[in-house]
Amino acid sequence: MAAGFAGAMAAMASAPASAQVPMTVQLNNPLSMASAHKGDPITAYVASPDSLKGDAIQGKVTQVSSSRGQAVLEFTFNVLHHGHTDVAITADIQSVWNSNGQQGVDEQGRSLRASNTPGTQPSQPKVSRLGGLIGSRTGVSVPDAPATAGSPPAIQVAAQGSSLELGAGATLMLSAKSTSGPDLASLSPNVPARPAAASNPPAASATAPPAGASSQPAAAGAAGGQPELKSTKIDFIPGERTVFFDDISDMAEDEPPPHWKVRGDTVELRIGGGIHQLTITGHSTLTSAPIAFPENFTFEVDEVFSPQTKSWPSADWQFLRKDGGASATLSTGARLAEHLLAFQANDSKGHLGGKDVPDIDFTQPVHIALWVQNKRVRVYVNSERVLDVNETDVPPPSLIHVDFNGGAAAADVGIRRVRVAESTPDFSTVIGATGKYVTHGIHFDTDSDRLKPESAPILKQVAGGLEKNPNLKLEIDGYTDSVGDAAHNLDLSKRRAQAVASVLVTQFGVDAGRLTSNGFGAAQPIGSNDTPEGRAENRRVEFLKQ
Repeated sequence: MAAGFAGAMAAMASAPASAQVPMTVQLNNPLSMASAHKGDPITAYVASPDSLKGDAIQGKVTQVSSSRGQAVLEFTFNVLHHGHTDVAITADIQSVWNSNGQQGVDEQGRSLRASNTPGTQPSQPKVSRLGGLIGSRTGVSVPDAPATAGSPPAIQVAAQGSSLELGAGATLMLSAKSTSGPDLASLSPNVPARPAAASNPPAASATAPPAGASSQPAAAGAAGGQPELKSTKIDFIPGERTVFFDDISDMAEDEPPPHWKVRGDTVELRIGGGIHQLTITGHSTLTSAPIAFPENFTFEVDEVFSPQTKSWPSADWQFLRKDGGASATLSTGARLAEHLLAFQANDSKGHLGGKDVPDIDFTQPVHIALWVQNKRVRVYVNSERVLDVNETDVPPPSLIHVDFNGGAAAADVGIRRVRVAESTPDFSTVIGATGKYVTHGIHFDTDSDRLKPESAPILKQVAGGLEKNPNLKLEIDGYTDSVGDAAHNLDLSKRRAQAVASVLVTQFGVDAGRLTSNGFGAAQPIGSNDTPEGRAENRRVEFLKQ
């Protein structure tokens, strides 16, 4: 038996080691100290190398700790899903970017340290033998210490302080190898989902940042697999013609917000990771200037609640008529300790409904939406429809008044984006009448061509229109605003248009011969790039009848 064991060990020692493969991956879901628990699964999409592009890798959280002024998350990646093959792997981290393309910092701008922790080998039980006669035996083995299972190598990400957050789309540079099964370098390459843009840079190496601008992993997003959109249940379609927009980007420090009249406690601007947030601590009200609301409209807001308190902060949105009466109200309250968001909705005549929405991750912005369409009112929380009523009475409002209350603990309440727009007309009707369909309802991860799930309703409409009209052919054009490098924006707009075409083909079954794509960057603006509203209008996708 000893000889057999020694022979097996010798055979293992002589076997060639699996080759390390540089790999760029993007997290599929947020990874946060506030919500992660030991044993939670982690998934990511492979962005490079090209042979594994679009594959998924899976692992789990192995440690969540905060002590001595440092927040630590440890996790592993242990399986690569390549086509119909699952390969056991280990992975080391080389570097990390947040979801906004900033190297070495988390979503709130906290400096990160990424390192690797070695695994431990399984141990055999230590035994002692008791002498004397026990039955017919001369002795019996008694464990002094039980065997341990050991642990695989892990990735560790740490930040100073008590919190750490990586958003969906955060990029990790890894070095991975197979631990059983085929060598990663020997796997047959994936079939590309779409032709690569001519201007795409080569895939990143293990020691270099992702391809593209040195400060951001732009190409990683371009290479990543797309989410499953055909089967999503999301049905909210943002309004098309913007009538009010504020992303807090034109607010200056120590100045009041230019789009709101403030009363009550002080509000402040917080900036981190390229994100601007209007933050209210305590109790304040904001009132917009007059807004030309259409009869049918959508309202969207990204609300941020401080998850460190046990208070119940709230935001009470009132859509007021010229006479001061309420056309509609939408109240949201965060039960932080319970991970619940409570909401109530009213029209001009009274209560429409409300409920507690569970499983809210308050470390992330909560997306709230109201859709008023032909006397029908729908409310959405993080793209999930939570209220749908008809025969309502919502006369067109004239302005927005919002009452923020931080609760007894004066918790922070913040907003990052508010948008009001006229409800979107049907794709088939517009394309048939005008030959062009312009949409602001197709969204992408920051500086990436990876589509967001909330893009699904528009893509379903387009696919349905193509199915109803088999002779229809479309050119898909992408546009950006003028912020940033012009050449980069042009390349990004091309890749985004290609991504839309690819998803229509691969997920919705559209004949690739019926689609072409192009991108024009910041060219042909339809709004002023000097205002938030104008920049929001310019970030769009257009479908042209061919």
